[in-house]
Amino acid sequence: MKHILVIAAAVLLVGTHLHAQQPLTHTQHGQLRTVINPAASLMSMGGEVSVIGRRQWVGLDGAPTVFWGSGHMGFAGMGATAGLNVRHERMAVEKLTEASAFFAKSVRISETEYLGLSLNAGFSNMDGRFSQLDPSDPAFREDVRETDALVGFGVMLYRPDRYYVGLSLPRLMLGNLGVGGGDSRYNFTNVYHLTAGALFNMGTDFQFRPSVLVTYSESLRPQAEASAMFFVKRVFGVGLNVRSYGNMAGMAQFNLGSVGLGYSYQFGTRNEALNLGINNNTHEIGLGYRFGRSVELL
Repeated sequence: MKHILVIAAAVLLVGTHLHAQQPLTHTQHGQLRTVINPAASLMSMGGEVSVIGRRQWVGLDGAPTVFWGSGHMGFAGMGATAGLNVRHERMAVEKLTEASAFFAKSVRISETEYLGLSLNAGFSNMDGRFSQLDPSDPAFREDVRETDALVGFGVMLYRPDRYYVGLSLPRLMLGNLGVGGGDSRYNFTNVYHLTAGALFNMGTDFQFRPSVLVTYSESLRPQAEASAMFFVKRVFGVGLNVRSYGNMAGMAQFNLGSVGLGYSYQFGTRNEALNLGINNNTHEIGLGYRFGRSVELL
């Protein structure tokens, strides 16, 4: 029964998935921002390594699974960072892998504020084994294996340990600009992100961290989400994430010295047709390590 549901879901999604890749984002975007906007690495000049794993539709074989990884090192004398972002997504017979290297530089624009700029370049690879769905159906006879180069940029205005506002285009596909030529059955879409967050101290023992993420991809509906986390002595935090298309998530975070561990449980709140047939509960686990200093909340 699970296999049948996966095939049915894949058939329903193939028509739009070949046209455009819906951007999947993690609910812990207030903690791991570098994969969304590499300029955010400038707020962790000492260097950091972070990973997040996300499993959607728990209990269904072939359900969407996404992995994000990010690592960078800082050059304090230059006010710059350099690093690598990796993303791997899998759903049923489709696999999407992206990797890009980035360089970011900060400019001090006031006594307390900085403007950060980043550039990144890499590749995106799509592997779709659609012939496994139904070899007798002409629509699923051909597999898709395509690779496209990508470039991107990010800009971020921030005040360390207080707030940040950023805009990024981490995936600008060169194929969409007419570079490389050739026929393509798969449309790698450009993805835009608007991010913002702040940290408010509520006395000496409590902190409040709201954050917002708006994601836009061509030919697909924009998605917006807001998160709010409350922390006790910067060590333990709990919060809530709300998405514009009807999903909510409970979140928890532990900061132990240089190590940060986060978890979120996301679930649907609307009685949509897909929700009635598939358990859309999502688990997400994040782990980060900052070099040379304790984990910061912002």
